[in-house]
Amino acid sequence: MIPCILSVNGYVLMSIPEGHLMKQTLNYFAYGSNLHPLRLQSRIGVCQIQSVARLERARLCFHKVGLDASGKCDIVLAADYDTTVWGAVYQISPEQKILLDEYESLGKGYQILNTEVMSADNQCLPVYTYQAMPDFIDPQLQPFDWYHEFVLQGVSYHEFPAEYRETIQAVEMIKDPDQERTARHQTLLSELQKSLQGKQAD
Repeated sequence: MIPCILSVNGYVLMSIPEGHLMKQTLNYFAYGSNLHPLRLQSRIGVCQIQSVARLERARLCFHKVGLDASGKCDIVLAADYDTTVWGAVYQISPEQKILLDEYESLGKGYQILNTEVMSADNQCLPVYTYQAMPDFIDPQLQPFDWYHEFVLQGVSYHEFPAEYRETIQAVEMIKDPDQERTARHQTLLSELQKSLQGKQAD
C-alpha cells in the first residue's frame, strides 16, 4: 500500500499502513539542537529518520531569544539568499509534536513554519519546523557552548557538508554561568559523542 499525504490543521501528516490501522505521522524538519536523534529522543521518545534534507534560500542564525536568555537557532528565509540550511526530517506522532511544542515554547518564542525541503535523493518533502517569532529575535545574542555543541554533534552525525560544519564552528559562543545546567547537558552530549564514534566505527 502506498502512503498518502494528508494535511490536518495546516500540518503535514503522512499516513503509514500498520496492519488494519493507519498511523498518522508528521514530517518534522530538525535543523538546530534537535538534529541528533538521541537529543530528540530524550525529549519526545523514539522517532524515525526519514531523510537528511536541505532548505534552500535560507540561512541558519543563532539569534532567537531562549528562555535562558542565550541565542538559539532560527531559520531566516529570503528569495535572494544563495545559502542553505541543512537538517533531518523525522517522522513524529501528533502526540510527540505536543511534547516538542512545549520544549520549543510554541507561541512564546517559536512559531510553526510549514515549508518544503529537498531530500538526499532530491525529492521534495512537505515538512513543518519551528521559526523564531519576530519579537523574540536579538542579533546580538550568542549561543551557550553546550547548545552550540548539540548543533555540531547533529551536523557530524548526519554528515552534512564540511563547509556547512565549518560555518557553524565559526559561530561565536559564550560559557553558560549555570554550572548545574551545563553539567546536565554535558551528560547527554557525552552519549551523543559515543553514538557518533560507534557510527564512524561501523
